[in-house]
Formats: sequence, C-alpha cells, structure tokens
Amino acid sequence: MDFQPTAEERLIQRAAEQLAENEFAADAFTWEDEFPRENVQTLAEQGLLGIALPTEYGGGGGSVVEVLLAQEAVGRICPDTAHVLSRSSMGAPRAIGALGSDSLKERFLPRVCTGDLVMSVAISEAEAGSDAGAMTTSASVDGDTVTINGRKLWVTKADVAGAFLVYARFDDGNVGAVVVEKDAPGFSLGTASENMAGHDQYELVFDDCEVPEENVLVYGGGESFKQLLIEFNVERCHNAMMCVACGLNAFDKAREHAATREQFGQPIGEFQGIGWKFAEMATRLESARLLIYRAASNAVDGSPSRLETSMAKVAANEAGEFAVDEALQIHGAMGYSKESPIEYLYRWVRGWSIAGGTVEIQRDTIAEQLRKHGLD
Repeated sequence: MDFQPTAEERLIQRAAEQLAENEFAADAFTWEDEFPRENVQTLAEQGLLGIALPTEYGGGGGSVVEVLLAQEAVGRICPDTAHVLSRSSMGAPRAIGALGSDSLKERFLPRVCTGDLVMSVAISEAEAGSDAGAMTTSASVDGDTVTINGRKLWVTKADVAGAFLVYARFDDGNVGAVVVEKDAPGFSLGTASENMAGHDQYELVFDDCEVPEENVLVYGGGESFKQLLIEFNVERCHNAMMCVACGLNAFDKAREHAATREQFGQPIGEFQGIGWKFAEMATRLESARLLIYRAASNAVDGSPSRLETSMAKVAANEAGEFAVDEALQIHGAMGYSKESPIEYLYRWVRGWSIAGGTVEIQRDTIAEQLRKHGLD
C-alpha cells in the first residue's frame, strides 16, 4: 500500500503546478462567463489535454490518477482551467477512447488533444434527472442513418462544444449513446439557462436529427450498456476532484488571509476557533482526496468500483462545500463580496453535489453495494 505518487505521476503533478502558477494565476477567477480558450491552447502545447487518451490519437496514454493529479494542481490556482483539463480525458472523450470504433477515435480524439474540439455529455431531460432510465429521447436506426428526436437539459459548455455524446433510447428500448456533431441536420441549441455559478447550461433540441450510423458509440443493453455505466463511474472522479480542488483553492486563500488579517492585536489565524476551522477543513479535504485516489488507482487495471466512486463523490462534494463555506466565514465580509474569489467558489462548488448523480443517489448506491457485498 503506497500513498505517494510515482516518479512519473509526481512529474505530471509538478508540471501542472508550475504551468498554473506561471500561466494561469494572473487571469484566474476572470472566466466565470467566458471559456478560457487561451489557457486551453497552453494546456495542449504542454501535453496536458487528453492525458489519459490513447497515444495513437494524440493523447498521453496515462491513467486517470495522472489526470486527477494535474486537475488538482491546476484547480488550486484556476478551477475553470482545471475543469477543461479534466474534461479532455473524462466524459465523452474517455468513453470514445474506451468503447468507440476506430472511426470514432480517429475523427474526434486527435482534435480533443489539440484543443480544437470540446465535447459535452447530454443525459438529463425534463422528466429524467436522477431517474435516467426514464429518458424519452429516441434514436432510430434505418440503414446507415440514425434519426434522433427529443430534448436534453443542463448541458454545460454546449455553446463551445463541437460534438455531444447523447444518451438515447433505441428502437429495441435499450438506452445507448451516439455522437452528434453541432452541424448535424436537425440539431440546434435551445434555451440557455444561467446557473448559480454564472455558467450557461443549454437545452439541446433534436428534431429528426440525422447522423451516420457509425456515430453510434453503444447501442445499449447487456454488457455494452454496463460498460457505458462504468465509464460514468470514472466521470464521478472528475466531479469529486473539482470539489476538492475548489476546497483546496479556498483553503489556501483563507490560510493566507488568516496569517495577514489582524484583529485584537494578532493575526486571526492564531485564535483557537479559527485554527480548529482549518483543522476540520484539512481533515475533510484530505479524507475525500484519499478516497478519490483510491477509486482511481483501483480502476487503472480494471473497472472502477461503484462503491468506491460513490463514496469518493459523496465525501468530496461535502468536503468541498464545507471548506469553501468555512473559508468564506474566515474572510468575513470580504469573502461575502462579489469581488472575492471565495464567493465564486461558494456558488460553483454547490452544483457538483447535484451533477453526475446527486449525493442522495450516491448514498443509495453505497447502501445497495453494502447490502450485496458488505465492507471489506
């Protein structure tokens, strides 16, 4: 049992730290309503896009652990850029890399790795949120054409995405996934809804949208759909690490503030009550961080555990929220100001316990797995 990164993992972690400090720190927290395109190109030039994608398609051929180490390092400086970094190896690109045909890999993965293509995942619908099985978006196959009808909600980065991994119900009733490019006939962006963090989330509209049959990633049913769900377990590690990164970012800022802010003749960090806040923040963040890396490490040579990824997500969602909330309290009125990075982190971190499967759904999953297998 080794709790330290390998030499190669440490190299990636340090490279990400230095890049974030040198290139991303100055503009951090200026991207709330804007996509950090310049930073994306910098990530691509430094080989930090597609870290875990196959090398033959321009990726780094690394592991999920390496992605998470880079995501954490960049997120402590600029969480918006960390989000882009992680999405290039998780979600739709990872699903294509793991389950896609050679054609899908060749058409999409190289562009992800160069920063020329952003991909988003479309699952939720008006009546299908936590109950994803209730989705009604349909995909009908006729020869070499797939026709998609329906609407998806809450799709992030849809305005800059060039392609979407769309979950849909096929003619046999099974739920699968198909890649839809933004210029596909019958596809359009619907209403944009600004969320609490100031990010736009979009409705996707499919009105007899036609794509080639080769764009089908998984038809659904049996083992193929199980594999799709396994890839979604990996996606939860990305979600969890965004919370830890936001929490660490807030922790670092609060620690600096507490060392310089004086009240009653001493730095506020020297008061026992404030010190205990840092102790609890650090304990929760470190616990969540270890659960994330355990889940990711155990998935390197096999399938990620539903139990471990669900536990990691619950712990990280709640630890991130707790840390940012306490950091805001330590900053006082300054933290509550719209000018404060803490205020942005506070708004953004809250959404992660909803996205990717709510903490309530994760607790149901944990309880189910414990009933079946107990706890080793």
